[in-house]
Amino acid sequence: MSGYTAIAEEVLSTTSLKTILQITNPNTNPASHRIAVYGVRISGAGTNSIAEPARVLVGRQTTAGTGGVALTAGFGPVPLDPAMPASSITAVKGPAGAWTTEPTLTDVIMAQKIHPQTGMGEFIPLNDEPRVAPNGRLAVLVVATISVAITAQFYWREGH
Repeated sequence: MSGYTAIAEEVLSTTSLKTILQITNPNTNPASHRIAVYGVRISGAGTNSIAEPARVLVGRQTTAGTGGVALTAGFGPVPLDPAMPASSITAVKGPAGAWTTEPTLTDVIMAQKIHPQTGMGEFIPLNDEPRVAPNGRLAVLVVATISVAITAQFYWREGH
């Protein structure tokens, strides 16, 4: 098993719930090729010190949506060990205007509120990690009262 990461940086949030980062386990992978997401980091580059906290969700999505853009070159999916093979997982990011149809959110795995000028990181205990089966998606979604530049990152292992 090898670890991988993907980062969507400086994606602008809006006043409605928007996908910031989405990872997809392709349906071409065998049923046994599940991924385990063991970490997530989210931070904001807000400029208003008295702004209301942004609502942050990590959840499964049943559709890919229409739109999204490729991650910045070198930002993922990237193996944490450079000797490991490339990941078969795909990753896309907002900004909100990139989604002509927002992906469909189903199961919410994590919900937090963070101040737009701060961030949070969570590493999930072994065996409690959310799994993503082939043709499955996991995403970071954000809604804020003001537009905030959000950076979101997932860490995962493949082959579960």
